[in-house]
Amino acid sequence: MWVLPVNRRELVDLLSPRNGSAPGAVEEVRPYFDIVRADRLAAVWPVDPAEFGRMPTAIIVPEGARKDTLAWLSTYVRDFRPFTAYCRVVERPIAEQFLSGPAAPSLSRAEGICSGLILGESLMHARGRASILDLPFTAYSATLSYAIARAFALTGGSIPQEMIAHLWTQTREITGQNGLIVSPNVILSVWSVALGISRHTAPPRRLFASSNILTAAWTELTSSGQLRDPLWHDLVEGYPDLNRMRDLLSIPREQRVQFIDMALQLLVSSVKGDEERRSFLAGYFTSLLGPGTMEHAEFLESVATVLPAAYLWYGLFAGINPRGDALPVGNPLARRIVRDLTIPDRIIDRPRCDVAIEELTMHGSAEHLLKMTSKAGRLDIDILPGVTTSVRWPPHNTAIEEDFRRVRDIEARHLLMEMEESTARWLHLSGRLRDALRLGDDERQEPPRKKRGGGKG
Repeated sequence: MWVLPVNRRELVDLLSPRNGSAPGAVEEVRPYFDIVRADRLAAVWPVDPAEFGRMPTAIIVPEGARKDTLAWLSTYVRDFRPFTAYCRVVERPIAEQFLSGPAAPSLSRAEGICSGLILGESLMHARGRASILDLPFTAYSATLSYAIARAFALTGGSIPQEMIAHLWTQTREITGQNGLIVSPNVILSVWSVALGISRHTAPPRRLFASSNILTAAWTELTSSGQLRDPLWHDLVEGYPDLNRMRDLLSIPREQRVQFIDMALQLLVSSVKGDEERRSFLAGYFTSLLGPGTMEHAEFLESVATVLPAAYLWYGLFAGINPRGDALPVGNPLARRIVRDLTIPDRIIDRPRCDVAIEELTMHGSAEHLLKMTSKAGRLDIDILPGVTTSVRWPPHNTAIEEDFRRVRDIEARHLLMEMEESTARWLHLSGRLRDALRLGDDERQEPPRKKRGGGKG
């Protein structure tokens, strides 16, 4: 990593086309930025800028100075728009957290949890109207679970998940995305239960006081594969008809289908118990149709409206694959997701996004700012360095659909008028041609008439 301390004026000079290098940059091996203070910034390159080029890959600013720095750059540096598509602008505390993360992105044996929750959340947002194989891959990178898992892989879990959820939600609001069918708090509560039993790193920060019953049930199911009698009774309390589900895996598959269908109908129609526990049970029972797979998500269509979070739990249970590789079986998407979550993307590398959330917040979703995107119909936004979420762009909502419909109707009217004018023009020209050739009306060739059928005349 090569670093050059600069002030704002020196930074603008550095980015000027007349400068060909960055004299004074030195190689730095410490993952800290002590030189960054109120009036000093740090321009960063992955290698010697004399070889790499004068444009830095990141600018480290003091805490709280990101917005002002971006405003300054937007005023004095006009060759790079959006600026954060070419160079990261990161506050010092965040930069140091990312620099002190794993040498290579790692999910630390939580691959199944991460991929399962991403797939489950995608199905949840689709409201059960599509299978995981029917959804485009951008549907997965658009989820909150994807952002949480990516930040975990890059930093080892040092970024609070509340912060990730806030930035993700803010991104959707700024770009006018459709409303969510569940609150981000629901998604975070499932993540809290899932990561609360992780043994691979320091215990993650708990976000919510998740139900003790669900946490204990998840712990027992992932450690021993079964539930003790007292915990089982607590889990199905208020639903005596569900007691028969206890030994579901020991009965033939045909009977399992009937029992699960009965249980889902009971859970969706009941007004007893909290929604979180009913969603947990719905996802758990459905996962027993094919443990370790996500081949039976269509069974949850009957509860998609009332218990949408059941898809999250279903994906989570599919991620604890009993066959040993901790990924849903028979689904290459899970491995593709894990591959993308662990792609190296250091804070000192060139950004891959279309724009960062900081610049988007400052300017809003102005068309001139976001005209150039990397994918047709999508916009990739960094909510943190290397933590990219994908959104539909332009946003797909009722107001825009109405605008397109109105434009289409106006265009159709214009085309009809042009066709009528063209018809009148052809009639006028054909009349002039007849006059020029001195053809009378009696010389026009009439189309042959069909003989009428009938009896004798």
